[in-house]
Amino acid sequence: MRKSVTLSLQENIEKMRSQKKFAVSLSNPSFDPKELKKISIKNFNMQGKLSGHEKVISLAEKKLLKNWIINKNNKTLITNGAKAGLYCIFKTIAGKNNKNFGIINPNWPTYVDLIDLCNSKSFFFDTHMKDDYEIDFLKLNKFLSTNKIKLLVLSSPNNPSGKIYDTETIANLIKICQSNKCYLVIDESFSSHTFNKKLFDKPINLNSEYLIIVNSFSKNFHLQGLRLGIIHASKKLIERFTNIHIAVNGAPNTVSQYIIYSKKELLTAPNIKDKMTLVANFLKSKNVNFYTPDGSFYLFPQIKNKKNFSQLANKNGLFFLEGREFGNSYKGFYRFCFEKNKSELKKIIKIMEKHEIY
Repeated sequence: MRKSVTLSLQENIEKMRSQKKFAVSLSNPSFDPKELKKISIKNFNMQGKLSGHEKVISLAEKKLLKNWIINKNNKTLITNGAKAGLYCIFKTIAGKNNKNFGIINPNWPTYVDLIDLCNSKSFFFDTHMKDDYEIDFLKLNKFLSTNKIKLLVLSSPNNPSGKIYDTETIANLIKICQSNKCYLVIDESFSSHTFNKKLFDKPINLNSEYLIIVNSFSKNFHLQGLRLGIIHASKKLIERFTNIHIAVNGAPNTVSQYIIYSKKELLTAPNIKDKMTLVANFLKSKNVNFYTPDGSFYLFPQIKNKKNFSQLANKNGLFFLEGREFGNSYKGFYRFCFEKNKSELKKIIKIMEKHEIY
């Protein structure tokens, strides 16, 4: 299994910093520390319940599933992070025999790694900036049937493009996947970071046995170290996901659950639109092509100065994830994370401006 591309990037940065040189990631976030005071877990069961504490499940459904109509046939599982949840899903659907899984590109590289870990094969369906990353449903239907895809995964808000798929698109995806008897996994790990509220004009009914929702307390509320995610799906699927989660991870982290429940003020997503606008305006001033994100904390610009971009960036302490990490069709793009301290963002932009790194 390959090494994490984001961790490899961070190692390069730490190496430069150890040499007293300026180094920062263009592609990864940097969060201000959170202060946790007066947390007592004396009244909380340390062993924990296998699917998560009822109060935390209720919070998850209120905070993370607000764009869905929840019905009695579905359940929510608390997981030790979104990655753990995705692994449980992929492993369950893969079963003992290798399966073909589809990924909507551009994609979060971890999907490929987890699918490989489940001894299954990844097939890729590209979307493109020139089309605003919209999905061609006729082509998708052919893609699913031709490749005998058993599970399709996409992120919305998309990592890295920032594209959010509206309610009509999601409804069509559900229909197409259901007709192909293909599970649809929607990773909504950035759902609280949305800039275009019109895309959610009405809630979507969670009434398909083939629909699986993944989300994350960690990414939405900048609580990465707590490692808490969720899966929402049919009761039958949740039972199978729970069995694998217990076998690999044990019960969901009890201390992390208690922190979230007892410190509900942590469950407020910061307003980061002004940071996105700061970076977007800089890129626009340099005539750089990119999709203005509907959500997440990423932009996915197309490199203008292709000849010298990488060399100039690294020379000036700017490290980044190249577009091909998110799909082979995205050579010449890179992920730009705007979720950073504003002073750090301004410093990055100043360096990019001075050395024509765009």
